[in-house]
Amino acid sequence: MKKNTMFLLWVGAAISISEIYTGGLLASLGFGKALTAIIAGHIIGTGLLALGGYISFIRRRSAMDSAAFSLGRNGGNMAALCNVVQLAGWTVVMVVQAGSAVTAIFPALPFAPVSLALGLLVLLWALIFGSPAQGINNVVVVLLAVLCAVLFWESAGRAAVPAVFPGRLSFALALELSIAMPVSWLPLAGDYCFREKNALNASAAPFAGYFLGSVCMYGFGLFIAVKTGSDFFALIAASRFRFIACAVVVFSTLTTAFLDLYSAGVSSRRIVTVKNSRIPVLAIGLFAAVVSAFFPAEQYSGFLTGFLTAIGMVFAPLYGVIFIDFFMKRPEDKSPWGLNLPGLAAALAGMAVYAFCARLEWGIPTLLSLAAVVIIYIPVALLRKSGGIAS
Repeated sequence: MKKNTMFLLWVGAAISISEIYTGGLLASLGFGKALTAIIAGHIIGTGLLALGGYISFIRRRSAMDSAAFSLGRNGGNMAALCNVVQLAGWTVVMVVQAGSAVTAIFPALPFAPVSLALGLLVLLWALIFGSPAQGINNVVVVLLAVLCAVLFWESAGRAAVPAVFPGRLSFALALELSIAMPVSWLPLAGDYCFREKNALNASAAPFAGYFLGSVCMYGFGLFIAVKTGSDFFALIAASRFRFIACAVVVFSTLTTAFLDLYSAGVSSRRIVTVKNSRIPVLAIGLFAAVVSAFFPAEQYSGFLTGFLTAIGMVFAPLYGVIFIDFFMKRPEDKSPWGLNLPGLAAALAGMAVYAFCARLEWGIPTLLSLAAVVIIYIPVALLRKSGGIAS
């Protein structure tokens, strides 16, 4: 894949309502502190994303095959199952938010049929343009950036409205929400990078593309919330450019959600054997479309925050084990039963630390869970590498 194609692929992945909406959730901190949390969190989260893509490139394996390299055959299968679940969930989230936005613009349209239609459009886009990204996707991403700029210009021209926020978000939680979004793309990075021709394209292009796109989207949502006291849905409902806004919603959903369906299809092939690689994409896409039509859209905000937390809780510790094995140059895991038991135990401990910190809203759960994995797993990995413990 060309450098500009990979760069635009990840810019397109970042241009979504979920990014704008999440940025708005940070507004209670004030613009300066929230923007600091956004930039710092994205440096950390997008750095992890790029590292995951680089490891898959070096190993020449997809994300879940690379996970199996460290976690064992069956450990990789468990990771693949978690990835399919989170990617199907992301597809539902994106379709639901798009359906909510479209029905806000056109209140006469019922939510369920709109969401179902959008889900089927995402599936069609994935089947046609899934891998690799085609030139049309590059054109759409550039147009989306222009359309978002138009909406930003309109919101900037509005009179400021004193915003009243029901609760004050902590800086640590704001930082975590900024880390969690790029971490949620970690498995997908490997699926798109392992076939790349050079290391720069497999690491720098995803980092630059996603960082730029996601920081801009978070910042856009933050700006809207701070200045107008409302969220993106309210902005587009009152916009003079309703049709432009509708185009942003529909095409950003297509260019982002199709990536999830493609990666879900790749991961599912570790779990089930199929001759046609499009069958898993078709099955997961149909499932997501139907679920989206019946999703309680009024609960979207709480679901999104909890969903991001759950993804970080699972994948940050799992990838902590993968990162350690990579830097220690540990050979492929050949443990009995196909399980790297020390690695999985360290990952589970990291998940427990994450859940504990997130529940108490204490510290930065991603970094603390990774620290737990490092403390627990590195001594064991050193012993295994030296022959002190059988692999």
